[in-house]
Amino acid sequence: MFYYLGEILNTHTAAPKALFLSPNGEVLPDHLICSGLLPAEFGGKPCSYSTGGSFPGIKPLVITAPGYSIDKGKVGDLCPACAISQLAHVGHWQGHGGVNYPDELSPLRLFKCRAGFWLVVPGLRDDTPSTINLDAGRSDVAV
Repeated sequence: MFYYLGEILNTHTAAPKALFLSPNGEVLPDHLICSGLLPAEFGGKPCSYSTGGSFPGIKPLVITAPGYSIDKGKVGDLCPACAISQLAHVGHWQGHGGVNYPDELSPLRLFKCRAGFWLVVPGLRDDTPSTINLDAGRSDVAV
């Protein structure tokens, strides 16, 4: 069965827990990437770093935790469980390679996941990396 991207986006009503930024400027919700629906590299199978095909969530960094690296941020900073590094804020990368992302993403902390994709967590700003600051009325990003 074939699906058009618009149909896939319209059938998933939960707010994204993460947004993936493509090299061509597209912004994709986590359920498309983590589930394996879109990246051809996954062959239609969930990302091996996901939790059952879903975004694995975020946690505060702990220096004694397995896999801790300063590349992910400072102790206490929130970080996706699948991240290998944080890359400053999205605004730092605006215009790089001729690609621009929506301005509202500019202050968000940018990460690189283990599968090699760039991602942000809605509300996780680079200037306040230990808290999530959601817009009024949004409380759907799980920590």
